[in-house]
Amino acid sequence: MKKIIIAGMMVALLAAAGLAMAQDSEKNPGMGMGYGPHSGGGHSGSHGLWKALNLTPEQVEKMKALRKSFFEQTLPLRNDLMSKKFELKALWLKPDPDEGSILSKQKEISALKAQLGEIAIKNRFEMRQILTPEQQAKLANLRSQAWHEYGKGCGFGPGPGHRHEMGMGMGPRW
Repeated sequence: MKKIIIAGMMVALLAAAGLAMAQDSEKNPGMGMGYGPHSGGGHSGSHGLWKALNLTPEQVEKMKALRKSFFEQTLPLRNDLMSKKFELKALWLKPDPDEGSILSKQKEISALKAQLGEIAIKNRFEMRQILTPEQQAKLANLRSQAWHEYGKGCGFGPGPGHRHEMGMGMGPRW
């Protein structure tokens, strides 16, 4: 009975997560996998970065198509990853957790993360190919500034720190 309840909850959570991730990014710029406050070098999501790079309308359409393709391609992997994380949590919640089962599940999670990372890197290179050499240079400069800001406040004490208000950290950060 307990397993049926847990399975039902996992299915409901996966369905809700799938719907949330499938939202139109036009309505929620900056919200989603990999598009957070640090994805645009201090700009608000991808649209702020696109403006900073002065993309042409044609470039914007190509970027949107690549982003949409990325999200569609990775949705099954992201859902599987979320499911595996719930399974891992359930293994840890057992009265007598089995080390072998937990290590095996963690390996599955790590493999999915690696797969997502490779797809994200390929997507990032595809997006960079859309940019002119001048835009690529400007992007590198913006990224350099973002990394400089990233290092401030990551320890104890004042500073902006590393925030994750938006995004889940895995996505095409070109």
